[in-house]
Amino acid sequence: MTATMDYVVTTGDFIREWMESEGINAAELARRLGVTPKHVSELVSGKAPLSHAVALDLERVTGVPARVWNQYESGYRSALASKAEEAELSAQYEKAREFPLPYLRKHGYLTAPARDRVATVRELLSLLGVASIEAFWSTWSHGSVAYRRSAAARADSPALAVWLALGERQHRGLGDLPPFDSGALEAVLPTLRSFTCREPTAGLNEARESLRQVGVALSFVPAVPGLGIHGATRWLGETPVLQFSLLWKRDDQMWFTLFHELGHVLLHGHKELFLLGDSSESEREADEFAASLLIPDECLPLLPRRRDVGAVRRLAEEIGVAPSIVLGRAQRITQDFAWGQGLIRPVDVTIDWHGAER
Repeated sequence: MTATMDYVVTTGDFIREWMESEGINAAELARRLGVTPKHVSELVSGKAPLSHAVALDLERVTGVPARVWNQYESGYRSALASKAEEAELSAQYEKAREFPLPYLRKHGYLTAPARDRVATVRELLSLLGVASIEAFWSTWSHGSVAYRRSAAARADSPALAVWLALGERQHRGLGDLPPFDSGALEAVLPTLRSFTCREPTAGLNEARESLRQVGVALSFVPAVPGLGIHGATRWLGETPVLQFSLLWKRDDQMWFTLFHELGHVLLHGHKELFLLGDSSESEREADEFAASLLIPDECLPLLPRRRDVGAVRRLAEEIGVAPSIVLGRAQRITQDFAWGQGLIRPVDVTIDWHGAER
């Protein structure tokens, strides 16, 4: 007999093998073990589990250590559980398809090939931190985390849930942050604003580090196709987490998103989920916070009302922000978006699993 097995086989098969090699029948083994013939029959057929006590008795009868018999039993029960799990996971595959599986594969969050339904569902559930699709919906609809309940009510909730779950996973991988300090965040806002004048990726890196020092986390997760959300803010424990989807095409959009989300941190509660683009009073307030911080209200009369790149540059230098920010505000006021493209800097930030640029 061998102590390991690579296929599903009952402990009884090993007992039968020993009986055959010793020329002992079930009745004789029952007498030696001090159990009923029925119990031996159920052991041999795999219907009855092998107890530790019987394993010790088998050690005395057969000379095979009890730990080996227990190993056989553990391997058999584990194999049965694995078979049952495979059947259960396979049955959940159609429900799993409601989630953005191609997106997860594209970005390396799922490594199982599409043809492997069981492994696909297993990886998806692990990513979501639940035991089943049913448990996922129960957690998001009735769990203790308030923002998840609000997300579950949306028509795009599978895609949104995946995107948010990836942000949470990334946040956990970035290590501990110091306690959030709202006063320190307010104090660092002018510095963050000055970073808009830097090259976009470098400026964002500096902003992320400055925010980390005051207890604010920035999480970067690629956009889920069709979700269309640029940014989100929520609290994980006592830490505000700003999550970006990298949908920006221009640097002024990136910076507006950052200050919009910081507006939620400073103005609004700890239990809600704030999604940039939603129609709500809190979103309007965050818009106003970002707009007035980037271009103070007293400077609005200085915005050019015609196509004047020089005026944009001068005002941007005077108030200390990127020219694209002034241009974007001027374009929105005049509804003329067909000029000044040379002032806009493209944003190209890609991330790995842990959120580091590459």
